[in-house]
Amino acid sequence: MLTRGTLIYISQRLVLIVFTVLAVSSAVFLGIHRLPGDALFNEHLHGTEYQNVLHHYGLDLPLWQQYTNYISGMFLHGNLGESFVNRGVQIAPLVLREATVSAEVGLFALIFTIGLGMLLGVVAAVRQNTWVDYVLSTTSVIGYSMPSFVIATFLILFFAVWLDNTTQGAFYFKIGWTGTYGSIGEIWLPAFALGFPYASIVARLTRASMLEVIRQDYIRTARAKGLRETVIMVRHALRNALIPVVTILGPLAIGIITGGVIIENIFGIPGLGKEFATSILNRDYNIVIGVFTMYAALIGIANLGVDLLYVVIDPRIRY
Repeated sequence: MLTRGTLIYISQRLVLIVFTVLAVSSAVFLGIHRLPGDALFNEHLHGTEYQNVLHHYGLDLPLWQQYTNYISGMFLHGNLGESFVNRGVQIAPLVLREATVSAEVGLFALIFTIGLGMLLGVVAAVRQNTWVDYVLSTTSVIGYSMPSFVIATFLILFFAVWLDNTTQGAFYFKIGWTGTYGSIGEIWLPAFALGFPYASIVARLTRASMLEVIRQDYIRTARAKGLRETVIMVRHALRNALIPVVTILGPLAIGIITGGVIIENIFGIPGLGKEFATSILNRDYNIVIGVFTMYAALIGIANLGVDLLYVVIDPRIRY
Protein backbone atom coordinates (compact mmCIF):
# COMPACT_ATOMS: atom_id res chain seq x y z
CA MET A 1 0.00 0.00 0.00
CA LEU A 2 1.38 3.40 -0.96
CA THR A 3 1.65 5.65 2.09
CA ARG A 4 2.22 9.39 2.11
CA GLY A 5 5.86 8.85 3.02
CA THR A 6 6.33 6.43 0.13
CA LEU A 7 4.80 8.87 -2.34
CA ILE A 8 7.07 11.63 -1.08
CA TYR A 9 10.07 9.32 -1.40
CA ILE A 10 9.10 8.38 -4.98
CA SER A 11 8.67 12.06 -5.88
CA GLN A 12 12.09 12.91 -4.46
CA ARG A 13 13.71 10.06 -6.36
CA LEU A 14 12.04 11.08 -9.61
CA VAL A 15 13.40 14.60 -9.19
CA LEU A 16 16.85 13.10 -8.57
CA ILE A 17 16.50 10.99 -11.73
CA VAL A 18 15.67 14.11 -13.73
CA PHE A 19 18.76 15.89 -12.41
CA THR A 20 20.88 12.81 -13.13
CA VAL A 21 19.60 12.64 -16.71
CA LEU A 22 20.35 16.36 -17.06
CA ALA A 23 23.88 15.93 -15.73
CA VAL A 24 24.65 12.91 -17.92
CA SER A 25 23.22 14.42 -21.10
CA SER A 26 25.02 17.71 -20.46
CA ALA A 27 28.38 16.02 -19.85
CA VAL A 28 28.03 13.86 -22.97
CA PHE A 29 26.81 16.78 -25.08
CA LEU A 30 29.71 19.02 -24.11
CA GLY A 31 32.21 16.17 -24.39
CA ILE A 32 31.00 15.11 -27.83
CA HIS A 33 31.19 18.67 -29.15
CA ARG A 34 34.76 19.00 -27.91
CA LEU A 35 35.97 15.96 -29.84
CA PRO A 36 38.33 16.68 -32.74
CA GLY A 37 36.94 16.18 -36.23
CA ASP A 38 33.61 16.92 -37.83
CA ALA A 39 30.34 15.05 -37.34
CA LEU A 40 29.56 15.67 -41.03
CA PHE A 41 32.92 14.42 -42.27
CA ASN A 42 31.37 11.46 -44.09
CA GLU A 43 29.03 13.74 -46.03
CA HIS A 44 31.88 15.13 -48.18
CA LEU A 45 30.15 18.50 -48.39
CA HIS A 46 31.80 21.77 -49.35
CA GLY A 47 31.03 25.46 -49.61
CA THR A 48 27.45 26.66 -49.44
CA GLU A 49 26.01 23.16 -49.22
CA TYR A 50 28.15 22.45 -46.17
CA GLN A 51 27.07 25.71 -44.50
CA ASN A 52 23.41 24.91 -45.19
CA VAL A 53 23.73 21.55 -43.47
CA LEU A 54 25.46 23.14 -40.50
CA HIS A 55 22.63 25.66 -40.25
CA HIS A 56 20.01 22.91 -40.54
CA TYR A 57 21.41 21.18 -37.45
CA GLY A 58 22.22 24.42 -35.64
CA LEU A 59 25.92 23.58 -35.63
CA ASP A 60 26.82 27.07 -36.81
CA LEU A 61 25.60 28.54 -33.51
CA PRO A 62 27.85 29.14 -30.48
CA LEU A 63 28.29 26.03 -28.31
CA TRP A 64 26.39 27.53 -25.36
CA GLN A 65 23.41 28.31 -27.56
CA GLN A 66 23.49 24.80 -29.06
CA TYR A 67 23.50 23.42 -25.52
CA THR A 68 20.56 25.54 -24.30
CA ASN A 69 18.57 24.67 -27.43
CA TYR A 70 19.22 20.95 -26.83
CA ILE A 71 18.29 21.04 -23.13
CA SER A 72 15.14 23.08 -23.70
CA GLY A 73 14.08 20.83 -26.57
CA MET A 74 14.66 17.69 -24.48
CA PHE A 75 12.78 18.77 -21.34
CA LEU A 76 10.09 21.00 -22.86
CA HIS A 77 9.28 19.10 -26.05
CA GLY A 78 10.86 15.65 -25.59
CA ASN A 79 12.98 16.33 -28.66
CA LEU A 80 16.45 14.74 -28.77
CA GLY A 81 17.33 16.17 -32.14
CA GLU A 82 17.77 14.70 -35.60
CA SER A 83 20.15 12.03 -36.87
CA PHE A 84 23.24 13.28 -38.68
CA VAL A 85 23.49 10.17 -40.84
CA ASN A 86 19.82 9.59 -41.63
CA ARG A 87 18.63 13.13 -42.23
CA GLY A 88 15.02 13.72 -41.23
CA VAL A 89 14.94 10.85 -38.71
CA GLN A 90 13.96 12.09 -35.26
CA ILE A 91 16.00 10.53 -32.47
CA ALA A 92 13.43 10.48 -29.63
CA PRO A 93 11.00 7.95 -31.22
CA LEU A 94 13.96 5.85 -32.42
CA VAL A 95 15.60 5.71 -29.00
CA LEU A 96 12.30 5.05 -27.19
CA ARG A 97 11.53 2.11 -29.48
CA GLU A 98 15.00 0.65 -29.04
CA ALA A 99 14.80 1.22 -25.28
CA THR A 100 11.73 -1.03 -25.14
CA VAL A 101 13.69 -3.75 -26.96
CA SER A 102 16.59 -3.41 -24.52
CA ALA A 103 14.13 -3.41 -21.62
CA GLU A 104 12.62 -6.64 -22.95
CA VAL A 105 16.01 -8.34 -23.11
CA GLY A 106 16.96 -6.94 -19.70
CA LEU A 107 13.68 -8.11 -18.14
CA PHE A 108 14.18 -11.67 -19.36
CA ALA A 109 17.80 -11.55 -18.17
CA LEU A 110 16.60 -10.32 -14.77
CA ILE A 111 14.13 -13.21 -14.60
CA PHE A 112 17.02 -15.62 -15.20
CA THR A 113 19.13 -13.74 -12.65
CA ILE A 114 16.57 -13.81 -9.84
CA GLY A 115 14.79 -17.08 -10.61
CA LEU A 116 17.79 -19.24 -11.40
CA GLY A 117 20.01 -17.58 -8.80
CA MET A 118 17.53 -18.01 -5.95
CA LEU A 119 16.74 -21.58 -6.98
CA LEU A 120 20.41 -22.58 -7.01
CA GLY A 121 21.06 -20.75 -3.73
CA VAL A 122 18.13 -22.31 -1.87
CA VAL A 123 18.89 -25.84 -3.08
CA ALA A 124 22.58 -25.44 -2.19
CA ALA A 125 21.65 -24.21 1.32
CA VAL A 126 19.12 -27.00 1.95
CA ARG A 127 21.62 -29.61 0.69
CA GLN A 128 24.58 -28.07 2.50
CA ASN A 129 27.87 -30.02 2.36
CA THR A 130 26.46 -32.59 -0.07
CA TRP A 131 27.55 -33.22 -3.65
CA VAL A 132 24.61 -31.08 -4.81
CA ASP A 133 25.93 -28.13 -2.81
CA TYR A 134 29.45 -28.60 -4.19
CA VAL A 135 28.25 -28.83 -7.80
CA LEU A 136 26.00 -25.75 -7.54
CA SER A 137 28.66 -23.73 -5.71
CA THR A 138 31.26 -24.63 -8.33
CA THR A 139 28.84 -23.68 -11.10
CA SER A 140 28.22 -20.34 -9.42
CA VAL A 141 31.94 -19.61 -9.11
CA ILE A 142 32.45 -20.40 -12.79
CA GLY A 143 29.43 -18.27 -13.72
CA TYR A 144 30.51 -15.03 -12.05
CA SER A 145 34.14 -15.56 -13.08
CA MET A 146 33.27 -15.33 -16.78
CA PRO A 147 32.12 -12.15 -18.57
CA SER A 148 28.74 -12.30 -20.28
CA PHE A 149 30.26 -11.97 -23.78
CA VAL A 150 32.46 -15.03 -23.16
CA ILE A 151 29.43 -17.02 -22.01
CA ALA A 152 27.53 -15.78 -25.08
CA THR A 153 30.34 -16.96 -27.36
CA PHE A 154 30.35 -20.46 -25.87
CA LEU A 155 26.55 -20.65 -26.01
CA ILE A 156 26.57 -19.68 -29.69
CA LEU A 157 29.25 -22.27 -30.44
CA PHE A 158 27.21 -24.96 -28.69
CA PHE A 159 23.59 -24.14 -29.59
CA ALA A 160 24.06 -22.49 -32.99
CA VAL A 161 27.07 -24.32 -34.42
CA TRP A 162 27.59 -27.68 -32.70
CA LEU A 163 23.88 -28.58 -32.45
CA ASP A 164 23.36 -27.50 -36.06
CA ASN A 165 26.15 -29.79 -37.24
CA THR A 166 25.17 -32.66 -34.94
CA THR A 167 21.45 -32.67 -35.70
CA GLN A 168 21.91 -31.80 -39.39
CA GLY A 169 19.91 -28.62 -38.93
CA ALA A 170 16.97 -30.34 -37.18
CA PHE A 171 17.48 -28.60 -33.83
CA TYR A 172 19.64 -25.55 -33.19
CA PHE A 173 19.50 -21.90 -32.16
CA LYS A 174 19.10 -19.62 -35.16
CA ILE A 175 20.82 -16.31 -34.59
CA GLY A 176 18.69 -13.37 -35.68
CA TRP A 177 15.83 -11.13 -34.66
CA THR A 178 12.32 -11.14 -36.11
CA GLY A 179 10.38 -7.89 -36.17
CA THR A 180 10.83 -5.33 -33.40
CA TYR A 181 10.60 -7.51 -30.30
CA GLY A 182 11.73 -10.90 -31.59
CA SER A 183 10.28 -14.13 -30.22
CA ILE A 184 10.74 -16.40 -27.21
CA GLY A 185 12.89 -18.71 -29.32
CA GLU A 186 15.20 -15.81 -30.20
CA ILE A 187 15.44 -14.09 -26.83
CA TRP A 188 16.10 -16.86 -24.34
CA LEU A 189 19.75 -17.47 -25.25
CA PRO A 190 20.93 -13.82 -25.17
CA ALA A 191 18.91 -13.25 -21.99
CA PHE A 192 20.54 -16.28 -20.37
CA ALA A 193 24.01 -15.16 -21.48
CA LEU A 194 23.37 -11.72 -20.01
CA GLY A 195 21.78 -12.91 -16.77
CA PHE A 196 23.79 -16.02 -15.84
CA PRO A 197 26.87 -14.24 -14.38
CA TYR A 198 24.59 -12.20 -12.11
CA ALA A 199 22.49 -15.28 -11.30
CA SER A 200 25.67 -16.88 -9.98
CA ILE A 201 26.21 -13.93 -7.63
CA VAL A 202 22.59 -14.13 -6.46
CA ALA A 203 23.00 -17.88 -5.88
CA ARG A 204 26.05 -17.42 -3.66
CA LEU A 205 24.41 -14.64 -1.66
CA THR A 206 21.11 -16.53 -1.34
CA ARG A 207 22.93 -19.62 -0.08
CA ALA A 208 24.81 -17.65 2.59
CA SER A 209 21.68 -15.78 3.67
CA MET A 210 19.57 -18.95 3.78
CA LEU A 211 22.17 -20.76 5.91
CA GLU A 212 22.01 -17.94 8.42
CA VAL A 213 18.21 -17.78 8.49
CA ILE A 214 17.48 -21.52 8.78
CA ARG A 215 19.47 -21.63 12.03
CA GLN A 216 17.21 -19.06 13.69
CA ASP A 217 14.92 -19.95 16.58
CA TYR A 218 11.67 -19.24 14.71
CA ILE A 219 12.62 -21.82 12.06
CA ARG A 220 13.12 -24.45 14.74
CA THR A 221 9.79 -23.43 16.26
CA ALA A 222 8.07 -23.83 12.87
CA ARG A 223 9.54 -27.33 12.54
CA ALA A 224 8.41 -28.18 16.09
CA LYS A 225 4.86 -27.16 15.16
CA GLY A 226 4.92 -29.76 12.39
CA LEU A 227 4.89 -27.43 9.39
CA ARG A 228 5.99 -28.92 6.11
CA GLU A 229 9.59 -28.27 5.13
CA THR A 230 8.52 -26.63 1.87
CA VAL A 231 6.31 -24.15 3.74
CA ILE A 232 9.10 -23.40 6.21
CA MET A 233 11.68 -22.78 3.48
CA VAL A 234 9.48 -20.69 1.18
CA ARG A 235 7.19 -18.77 3.53
CA HIS A 236 9.44 -18.24 6.54
CA ALA A 237 13.10 -18.69 5.61
CA LEU A 238 13.29 -17.44 2.04
CA ARG A 239 11.35 -14.23 2.57
CA ASN A 240 13.67 -13.10 5.37
CA ALA A 241 16.71 -14.22 3.41
CA LEU A 242 15.74 -12.01 0.47
CA ILE A 243 16.69 -8.68 2.10
CA PRO A 244 20.45 -9.03 1.38
CA VAL A 245 19.63 -10.29 -2.13
CA VAL A 246 17.42 -7.29 -2.89
CA THR A 247 20.23 -5.02 -1.70
CA ILE A 248 22.46 -6.05 -4.62
CA LEU A 249 19.69 -6.05 -7.23
CA GLY A 250 20.34 -2.36 -7.92
CA PRO A 251 23.97 -2.89 -9.05
CA LEU A 252 22.93 -6.10 -10.83
CA ALA A 253 20.20 -4.27 -12.76
CA ILE A 254 22.74 -1.64 -13.79
CA GLY A 255 25.13 -4.40 -14.89
CA ILE A 256 22.39 -6.01 -16.99
CA ILE A 257 21.46 -2.70 -18.64
CA THR A 258 25.04 -1.77 -19.51
CA GLY A 259 26.05 -5.36 -20.33
CA GLY A 260 23.31 -5.44 -22.94
CA VAL A 261 25.48 -3.22 -25.16
CA ILE A 262 27.78 -6.14 -25.97
CA ILE A 263 25.14 -8.88 -25.95
CA GLU A 264 22.88 -6.98 -28.36
CA ASN A 265 25.76 -6.57 -30.80
CA ILE A 266 26.72 -10.25 -30.56
CA PHE A 267 23.18 -11.49 -31.22
CA GLY A 268 22.14 -8.70 -33.59
CA ILE A 269 19.36 -7.39 -31.36
CA PRO A 270 18.10 -3.94 -32.49
CA GLY A 271 18.22 -2.32 -29.07
CA LEU A 272 20.01 0.62 -27.49
CA GLY A 273 23.30 -1.25 -27.32
CA LYS A 274 23.45 -2.00 -31.01
CA GLU A 275 22.36 1.53 -31.89
CA PHE A 276 24.98 2.92 -29.53
CA ALA A 277 27.83 1.03 -31.23
CA THR A 278 26.53 1.86 -34.73
CA SER A 279 26.14 5.56 -33.97
CA ILE A 280 29.69 5.81 -32.64
CA LEU A 281 31.13 4.14 -35.74
CA ASN A 282 29.04 6.43 -37.97
CA ARG A 283 29.91 9.53 -35.89
CA ASP A 284 26.20 10.15 -35.43
CA TYR A 285 26.74 12.24 -32.32
CA ASN A 286 23.12 13.20 -31.72
CA ILE A 287 22.13 9.55 -31.36
CA VAL A 288 25.09 8.93 -29.04
CA ILE A 289 23.81 11.69 -26.75
CA GLY A 290 20.25 10.36 -26.96
CA VAL A 291 21.31 6.80 -26.09
CA PHE A 292 23.38 7.98 -23.11
CA THR A 293 20.39 10.01 -21.91
CA MET A 294 18.08 7.00 -22.19
CA TYR A 295 20.55 4.74 -20.37
CA ALA A 296 20.73 7.25 -17.50
CA ALA A 297 16.93 7.29 -17.24
CA LEU A 298 16.67 3.48 -17.34
CA ILE A 299 19.29 3.04 -14.64
CA GLY A 300 17.57 5.58 -12.39
CA ILE A 301 14.17 3.93 -12.82
CA ALA A 302 15.64 0.46 -12.23
CA ASN A 303 17.25 1.59 -8.96
CA LEU A 304 13.97 3.16 -7.83
CA GLY A 305 12.09 -0.06 -8.57
CA VAL A 306 14.60 -2.11 -6.56
CA ASP A 307 14.36 0.26 -3.58
CA LEU A 308 10.56 -0.04 -3.58
CA LEU A 309 10.89 -3.84 -3.38
CA TYR A 310 12.05 -3.50 0.21
CA VAL A 311 8.57 -2.39 1.26
CA VAL A 312 6.98 -5.35 -0.53
CA ILE A 313 9.31 -7.95 0.99
CA ASP A 314 9.50 -6.51 4.52
CA PRO A 315 6.41 -4.52 5.65
CA ARG A 316 8.40 -3.15 8.59
CA ILE A 317 10.39 -0.96 6.21
CA ARG A 318 8.89 2.46 5.64
CA TYR A 319 9.99 5.49 3.61
